[in-house]
Amino acid sequence: MNAAVATTDDIQWPEQVPISPERVLSGAPSASTLVLYGDPGTEAGLWKVTPGEFTTKLTGYREFIHIVDGQGQPIDDQGHETNLRAGTIVALPEGWAGRWSVQTELVKSYSIVRAQ
Repeated sequence: MNAAVATTDDIQWPEQVPISPERVLSGAPSASTLVLYGDPGTEAGLWKVTPGEFTTKLTGYREFIHIVDGQGQPIDDQGHETNLRAGTIVALPEGWAGRWSVQTELVKSYSIVRAQ
């Protein structure tokens, strides 16, 4: 089995897709996802999003993220805010709900573990 390898300098990003309008709170954010690995229980890859604010809810999975570049905050429904910048590592539990507020283009590596 070959390893999936990517370096941020030479990534061939898929086309960016606008965040669904019903989720957008401000701006016109769009995202691109590069899946490096996936099986029925997990997924790992890179995700890039442009500035803006939008809602999200982790349904049926938990997510571990490492910020590669950019600035923003995930803000949960209770108002707890986490400042993100290069090097920040965050674990979001299944059911996490809130919004992303992105100030500069944000790139994260992510791992998703689906609920069994």
